[in-house]
Amino acid sequence: MQTAPIYKDLVLVGGGHSHSLLIRNWAMQPLSGVRLTLVSETPLTPYSGMLPGLLAGHYTHDQAHIDLARLCQWAGVRFISARMHSIDLPSKRIRIDGRPDIEFDLLSLDTGSTPDLSVPGAREFATPVKPVSQLFDRWQQLNQSLDNNIQTDIGVVGSGAGGFEIIMALRYAMPKTVTLHWILRRQTCLNGRPEKVGEYALQAATDSGIQIHKDFDVASLSENTLTAADGKQLTVDDVLWCTAAAAPAWVVESGLQACDRGFVATNAFLQSVSHPFVFATGDIGTQVNTPSDKAGVFAVRQAPVLLENVRRYLLDKSLKAYVPQKTFLSLMAVGRKSAIASRGNITLKGDIYWRLKDHIDQKFMRQFAELPSMPAQRDVFRVPTVISGNASSDEPMHCKGCGSKVAESILHAVLSQLQPVTRNDIKSGLAQLEDAAVFSADDASWVQSVDQISAITDDPYWFGKIAAVHALSDVVTQTVDVHSAQAVVTLPHAGSDITRRDLSQLLAGALSVFNEENCALVGGHTAEAADMLLGFVVNGKLTSANQVGTNSALIEGDAIILCKALGTGVIMAAHGLLKANGVDVSTALEKMQQSNRSAAQILKTSEARRVTDVTGFGLLAHLHSLLRDDALRALINLSTLPFLTGAVKLAEEGVRSSLFESNSHTLQLFTGAEDSPDAIKALLCDPQTSGGLLGIVPASHAQAAIKLLHTAGYLDAAVIGRVVKGESCLLETNSSV
Repeated sequence: MQTAPIYKDLVLVGGGHSHSLLIRNWAMQPLSGVRLTLVSETPLTPYSGMLPGLLAGHYTHDQAHIDLARLCQWAGVRFISARMHSIDLPSKRIRIDGRPDIEFDLLSLDTGSTPDLSVPGAREFATPVKPVSQLFDRWQQLNQSLDNNIQTDIGVVGSGAGGFEIIMALRYAMPKTVTLHWILRRQTCLNGRPEKVGEYALQAATDSGIQIHKDFDVASLSENTLTAADGKQLTVDDVLWCTAAAAPAWVVESGLQACDRGFVATNAFLQSVSHPFVFATGDIGTQVNTPSDKAGVFAVRQAPVLLENVRRYLLDKSLKAYVPQKTFLSLMAVGRKSAIASRGNITLKGDIYWRLKDHIDQKFMRQFAELPSMPAQRDVFRVPTVISGNASSDEPMHCKGCGSKVAESILHAVLSQLQPVTRNDIKSGLAQLEDAAVFSADDASWVQSVDQISAITDDPYWFGKIAAVHALSDVVTQTVDVHSAQAVVTLPHAGSDITRRDLSQLLAGALSVFNEENCALVGGHTAEAADMLLGFVVNGKLTSANQVGTNSALIEGDAIILCKALGTGVIMAAHGLLKANGVDVSTALEKMQQSNRSAAQILKTSEARRVTDVTGFGLLAHLHSLLRDDALRALINLSTLPFLTGAVKLAEEGVRSSLFESNSHTLQLFTGAEDSPDAIKALLCDPQTSGGLLGIVPASHAQAAIKLLHTAGYLDAAVIGRVVKGESCLLETNSSV
């Protein structure tokens, strides 16, 4: 929890071993006034030591990956899921695909390496094993494409440790109908290591039935053929490319001084020799005077020195030298649970070394799976029970986004007591308790809505997009002519540079949404406080021709359609409790950025009778508001409800948004709620940030509407129920809709 104003941005690019360890240790002793940001293309990063075991089936996906999003949430580090394609060194900015640049005061690179695909045909006809973050997905696709009744030949090109471990893992996991070919450039393999290591590796491959092709220097590839420099050819069905690592082009293109292989040239302090405000570790960096192998063991050893040096650099102190070890323990997996161990000139093999390797790897990963509690930071805003009046527990952590709204019961109780002045040109205001107000001006009807949410993500660009989409939802359900918006921005206390950076990212994200709507951002108000908040007043012109919902009477049998999956409140609450999977969190945040505009237009063409968006008060409350005082009720088929990945599991584990309790009173309005699973009831009342539209359409138009919604990108859209006669609304499972 950051309590001091921010003055400097330390940005880490890449979630490699050095950066993962740096983040974990930074959390124990953060540097006050410095904001740490991790930019990573994916929320999960693989641990290279476990990849062979993952491919062989010895480890699960979760066991072999570090959840960067969860780690950053625990550490109080800003996580931005994005891909850097270059660095603007003079202005200290990293260039990001599809979004504004990210500025930094100090930069650290741990992005790994890329495959060397310079051999003609390699890029088109081989499957590279790097970046390793994508290897498992490629392996699954390859494995699933196999037909166990058809003979298949797969070649692995690469005579290093990576090529050996991968081909042995494949041999262990793949059926015998697959013939594996290990292609070596020379007579030997694992050059640079003790001779005995190579001998053991060749013997292990031979014993496993792998065909070894020595002195096969691949010169070109075609669709099914490898051709060597001496003209020899080998026909295979697939090729895995595991040759020496290559540097990404952006190193040289950005102007960083590089070594002869194109990696960032660094000094003894892991610092760029040409740009002192850039550090580089792991595969992406090469120390000029003391180069070392591109191996994970060095990245791990570099981590504490990197942490110390970025702290010292920011504090303007002398830096500490990193001296790579001359020898290290190497443990190479041999498919089954065995390994080859070497250190210096000593080489051994056997199952005991697999157990040693497994112990070391599991110990390393436990650092990220079993994150310690940090009560000193988490108790800052904890309310004593004597103050809160809750004798059984402390005040729960309040959720963000729509989970931070004032409860519906409190809001309605207060608004019902107010007596605002009445005007003839106000068509819908506090008395109607609608999502948006409607007033007349210049012989036209205008819709106006205001919405503000707290930062549901640390990424200000994504937050700006989510807040804008969320604010527009109330308007697009009533009009297709969005006119203008004003912003209300609250930024955390910070130095002027940080404030400028955050405001720029926030508004850039919002404008990417408003510009698509042809909605002019015409002004607003800014303030500073402890937390980031963003809201918008949105105006739109309403005519009978472009109103989405007709507000006509409901008819028995009408279909109830939900356009987005439920569960954002539970997932983001779990993220705050470090219980959510990083991929599920990223998926939820991406769904929140999806505009409801197209869904509104589809519901309009489907002659929707009534439409609203599902936000802070949950599905049931918003559905009940659509029914109003009609004699007809709603029957919801629980088995058809769409949920975000991970939401049901988290709800079953007892995770609830802090707004759930106040929303749950709506369950009393639905017969069958008492018999429904607790997890489903929680999700029915779960507050949704930038949730989907909820519409009631004639039954005859329902399936066509669903097809149109799916085509438009609302892949979770579903008919979740129908309008029925009865004294109360119903919740049922397996009922016909």
